[in-house]
Amino acid sequence: MAISLKQKAYTIIKSKILNCEYPPSMFLNEEILCNEINASRTPIRDALVRLEQENLVTILPKKGIIVSSLTISEINAIYETRILLEPYILLNYGARITEDILKRMKDSITRMDLDKESLSNEAISDLYVIDDEYHKLLIGLCNNKYLIQCHDHIYAQNYRLRIMSGNQIPERLIASKNEHLKIHNYIIQENYIKASEALKEHLLASKEAAFKVIINSTFPV
Repeated sequence: MAISLKQKAYTIIKSKILNCEYPPSMFLNEEILCNEINASRTPIRDALVRLEQENLVTILPKKGIIVSSLTISEINAIYETRILLEPYILLNYGARITEDILKRMKDSITRMDLDKESLSNEAISDLYVIDDEYHKLLIGLCNNKYLIQCHDHIYAQNYRLRIMSGNQIPERLIASKNEHLKIHNYIIQENYIKASEALKEHLLASKEAAFKVIINSTFPV
C-alpha cells in the first residue's frame, strides 16, 4: 500500500527535526517545506498539526512555525516522566520477563561495548539505538498501550537531545553500561524492587548528563 502524502510529509519533517537537520528554534517556511517534500500545503499543514501535538513544533498564528526548543524545564519534564514510568513498570511487570526477553536484554548490554580511543558520532548513535532497544523491552512488559504511547512520545524528544549532545563524555557512556548490568543482575535474581531502584538511579544519572548537554549545547535552546 502506497504511503499517503500526509504520512510522507509527517515522516520526513519529523525525521529532520529529530536529527536536528531542523534545529531547535528554527523557523520553518511552508512554501519551502512544500518544495522539499514535493507536496501541496494541505499535507504539510496536517503534518505540522500532528507535530505540534507531539511538542516538536509550535505554530504561531500570523508568524509561522518554529521548531520547539529543548530547555532545562523540558528535559526535567522528560526525565520526571521516565522516572515515574520505567521503574514502575519494572517493579510491577518484571515477573513477565521471559527467558527470550532476558536473553535479548543481555545481548543489548553486551553490544554496549565502547572503545574510548576510536569514539565516533556513528558509534555513539549505535549505542543510543541499543540503549533504546533495552528500555523498550522493559516498557513492552506492561502491554498497556497508553503507557507505551506516553513512553514513545517522550523518547522522540530524548532522541533529539542525544543528537544535540554530539560526542558525550565517554566515561558517562561506560557508566551507563555498568548501570544496565546492575539492573540486569537484579532482574536475574528476580529482585524487582532492587532492579527498579537501580533503574531509577540510572535515569537520575542520565538526567544530570542531559542537563550538561543543554548547558553546553551549540544549538539555540
